[in-house]
Amino acid sequence: MMDTAKVLIKLFSWRFYRENSGFLLFSYVSVISYCFFIKTAGVYPPEQSVFYHLMLMMTFIVSPAVMLIVFLLFLLYTIKSWRYVGKQLKHETNQFLYYSFCANSKSKQFVSLFLMQLVILLPLIGYWLFATILGIAYKANLIPLITFLYILLLGVISSLIYLSQINRIVPSAKRSKIGKLSKDWKKPYATLFLYYLIRKLGLSLTLTKVCTILLIASISSGYGALINDERVSGIIMLGVVLVHSFLIYKDHHFKETYLSFSRNMPYRPFGVLKDFGLMLLVLIAPELLWLFTTHSSLEAIKTALLALSLGLLLRSLIYLTALQIYRYLIWTFCLFVIEFYIVMYNQIWLLLSINTLVSMIIFYSRYYKPNQVISHS
Repeated sequence: MMDTAKVLIKLFSWRFYRENSGFLLFSYVSVISYCFFIKTAGVYPPEQSVFYHLMLMMTFIVSPAVMLIVFLLFLLYTIKSWRYVGKQLKHETNQFLYYSFCANSKSKQFVSLFLMQLVILLPLIGYWLFATILGIAYKANLIPLITFLYILLLGVISSLIYLSQINRIVPSAKRSKIGKLSKDWKKPYATLFLYYLIRKLGLSLTLTKVCTILLIASISSGYGALINDERVSGIIMLGVVLVHSFLIYKDHHFKETYLSFSRNMPYRPFGVLKDFGLMLLVLIAPELLWLFTTHSSLEAIKTALLALSLGLLLRSLIYLTALQIYRYLIWTFCLFVIEFYIVMYNQIWLLLSINTLVSMIIFYSRYYKPNQVISHS
């Protein structure tokens, strides 16, 4: 039983912390900083500072109103863990659990899942321990006791949910509406990521488009009469490509994960780069439509080429950063700042020429060396 629990903790609990470490660290630092560094009203001797801050923390622990808020936050955190574990249970790499784990009795499964969930609930248990220590010190034990029972209840409910999910028969893959609609369509190599984007990354695509709408609307309203200045339109399109940088990264990730064999096929680097350029134009088609309807044809073409060249450069840049997303985003931001100032000096033709040339050099020199790039990154 303990071996099974260890496997589940390694598969789900620690990975949950790794993916949500930033959120958890920010939450704990915010609460602790607030309790220890808030300035209280009035003047008090410095030696009484610790006492007043402890009283403030006691208010958070023994107040029924605050307890309800804390319980709501605990529930939201637990729901977040349900969504994560449920998603991981459906992942292909964890399908073995349906056959190995389910060979145990339901009671053993429940205990293992309960221990796994308790590890996920460690931040809540830490809050309860702290509340218990202060409660014992100041004789306020009722709310810490209720908190303990509430955490146990969340653990039991979570375990029952996981137990139900993991004992279901593996569902057959259902074809989405877009899959049914496009099943007879010819799908050239260059369009495969677009299908993947619509089926698997619909939320990311929607958020990206919302961000570009807000970007265009804010800059357009901010510059007013200067909106027809080609430098303003250039900055807008640089921002559009920057917002799409995550989708550009996912294009490379998709092809490295599912289509790495394509390097053995008769696809030349420049041809692959050209196909990506066409795909990028389709991806930013709504933004280009706005550009061509609000600016002159020559200015719109010039700015669109700038956006395309930056997109090509970002796509090639991933061969230097490999699949390290944080490193890629840092490079992307630095590149955007540099290009922003070059656009402000109205050197758009020079900039798009440099972008195109550098992207072609990187792509051509690194296309057949992905393993070398990844191993040295």
